[in-house]
Amino acid sequence: MQKITIEDLLALIAQGEGEKIEFKARSTNMAETVCAMANTAGGCIIIGVDNKGKIRGISEREKERIVSSLQSLMPAPEVTISDVEINGKRIVVIKVEKSKRFITLGPNAYIRIGRSNRPLDIEELAVVSVEELKVTFDTLPSSVPQKEINPKLLKNYFVSREKKRGIPLRGELKENLKRIKAIKGNHLTLAGLLFFTDEPQVHLPWTGIRLIELHPDGETKEIIEFKGPLWKMIEEVYEEVLRHLPRKEIRIGVKRESFVIFPEEAIREAIINAVAHRNYRIRADIRIFLDPQRLAIKNPGSFPPGVDPEDPEHIPRNPLICQYLYDMGYIEKYGFGIIRMRKAVKEHPLAQLEFKLSSMKTEVIFSTQTSTLSEDEHIILTLLKSGPLSSTEIAESLKISKVTALKKLKKLKKMNLIKKEGKGKNVKYSLRK
Repeated sequence: MQKITIEDLLALIAQGEGEKIEFKARSTNMAETVCAMANTAGGCIIIGVDNKGKIRGISEREKERIVSSLQSLMPAPEVTISDVEINGKRIVVIKVEKSKRFITLGPNAYIRIGRSNRPLDIEELAVVSVEELKVTFDTLPSSVPQKEINPKLLKNYFVSREKKRGIPLRGELKENLKRIKAIKGNHLTLAGLLFFTDEPQVHLPWTGIRLIELHPDGETKEIIEFKGPLWKMIEEVYEEVLRHLPRKEIRIGVKRESFVIFPEEAIREAIINAVAHRNYRIRADIRIFLDPQRLAIKNPGSFPPGVDPEDPEHIPRNPLICQYLYDMGYIEKYGFGIIRMRKAVKEHPLAQLEFKLSSMKTEVIFSTQTSTLSEDEHIILTLLKSGPLSSTEIAESLKISKVTALKKLKKLKKMNLIKKEGKGKNVKYSLRK
């Protein structure tokens, strides 16, 4: 047991219960909660505090049970156990680190959804268990013979690789195919099938992409299906998404500029990431939903174990697919795609970005509030991208009265787009992250 300060404990309690914090009046179901937190995003369990945040304390006997209750978790999660006494009442805090391996409790496994622990069903558990194996999907041999390779697609790959990475083609074609692991024996690997045949979806029907355009009321307007080699689908989907996205014209300073409502670079990165990192073992296609205010890219599978959008370390689920995309110039630096997306959105005057993860899917969501904002309000958001400003500075930039500027700032603050900091003459406004 380590010690924790009373101040640190009270600060944790003040945050309230949520995905990363749980109060427990008693030490029951400890292993289940530790398992769920380790498999999701980590967190803290405060034992001896009821669900209203009131300090109850636990007995010495309960304190001794805590460590033994965690011994049924496999593999052992990384936890830190601390305790503190307040007014004669013992409180124990368990800090759970996010695990890079999947944790099970006997035959079961749990993930954290909000304030609850949810057991994974058989299909979810099977998918996650396979993720733990060292053999990746894209390196497995397919039933498709090497003769189904389209020579033009293969030539395009090698030409792109030499142009982008300076790696020339050397030796016999079959030796090169073995070198890049596109074949095993006389059959294509699954990566080779997905890159070098005209329509891999004949053999892997779930590897296509659907673009679903929606009316403002949410009803489906149009569905476009894409099939073909992965790199070709990236190009075709990207062009089609841009064709459907509305543009917005706003004034910045004395100039008027026209913007696609979401940053083009970030959209392209999101499509590439979906293709590169989706879980191809899950038999569902990538779906892209588009309406006038929102673009959502949904791909099968969560981030690989140990990786999340806040810490985009590159641990490829599909190393061969990632390598081919890198060779052809679609991926410039491993693990850098999400960073580029965030940067592009931050510099864009209209867009916001959100990631939603579950055990079976990942959603990348671009959104905007263009329909509810005036031109001046868009300009204010653009100005604040560069840093905090006072109402006087904003009024001068827009050439409007300070009273008018304050009204617009009040609206943006109410919409939770900006925040107000400081007091009196030192008040400044900045974008809410």
